[in-house]
Amino acid sequence: MPADELTPVQRAASYLRSLDIDGQSWITGVAINGLLAEGGDESVERAKHLVDTAVATQNDAGQLSYGPSYPIEVFSHGREYEASWELTVKKCMNTNNSTAIGHGVLDFYDRTGEERYLDAAERAYESLLSFERTEDGGIPHHDPELAGIKSLWIDSVYMMCPFLARYGEAAGDDDAFDEAVEQILIHAAHLRDDHTGLFRHIWVEQPNHYPQGAFWARGNGWAAAASADVLERLPEDHPKRDDLLDLFRSHCEALLPLQDGSGFWHNLVDDPHTPLESSGTLMFAYAFARGIDLGILDEETYRQPAEDGLAAVSRVVGDEGAVNRVAGPPGGPEAPLTDTPYGQGWFLMAAAALD
Repeated sequence: MPADELTPVQRAASYLRSLDIDGQSWITGVAINGLLAEGGDESVERAKHLVDTAVATQNDAGQLSYGPSYPIEVFSHGREYEASWELTVKKCMNTNNSTAIGHGVLDFYDRTGEERYLDAAERAYESLLSFERTEDGGIPHHDPELAGIKSLWIDSVYMMCPFLARYGEAAGDDDAFDEAVEQILIHAAHLRDDHTGLFRHIWVEQPNHYPQGAFWARGNGWAAAASADVLERLPEDHPKRDDLLDLFRSHCEALLPLQDGSGFWHNLVDDPHTPLESSGTLMFAYAFARGIDLGILDEETYRQPAEDGLAAVSRVVGDEGAVNRVAGPPGGPEAPLTDTPYGQGWFLMAAAALD
């Protein structure tokens, strides 16, 4: 079919399938989730290649896709983004980013029943549990032994928690369900602002401070999407389900009035002087749609904002299928807008959730 006859979803999926993203840790994980959400034969085949490569290159510590990555990454156009904040951990390896791929690994376990996928997921699960934690049990974003500090990043709740819940379901492991909820709640205890209901980016345990404390769109998207995905699989009688449900609902309520009239949210969701940004917008649309489907958000309140968000981003999908206006990695207040594989993935996930 000629490119000009393809829908934005078809163009975005085709563009994502064409990208070389083997071994890009969490970026690969989000891309896999997007391809599986789109669900066409070519997308599933491409996702399987990415998953199989991640499993084949799982390191001795159990981390998928060649092991841990670094927080400062390089854009597709080749320019390294110099963050506006400095951390002593910026050259230290992530503990948990590769488990973003674990969701896809378990998807192919469901599809095929092949034990190699469950075995790989079990090793990734055990790897997560092996790291030294904060005093209240949070799994740090970086290996504390290398970093010299323990820091919690809001990114981690999406990298870890949906995987933990899905592993609990696949392996019949109640401890994994407990861990999925506990990590969201611990991260929220440190990163959620009581006054606004929004999430900050990074908290460091000692000395107790926020090196990145802005209410960043994608950071809030990680929290909202992770909560929705965990609630989908968490047993109805789990003792902390209501705590997570209250957190998710209050977070969505805080986000709702911050949507711009265009349908987008801003890169800093509470600052209308920052750019309109695609990835956070898509993640909020996804979380709202999943909440409606799960019967935990009111459809009359949340359906139209979710549809408006997806429609807004659809207007910035280029002719080749690139989803534009995505804050590049590692994000934060000054991240330039570009297109990224995770932007493609979130567009496909939001579109599928609202289909």
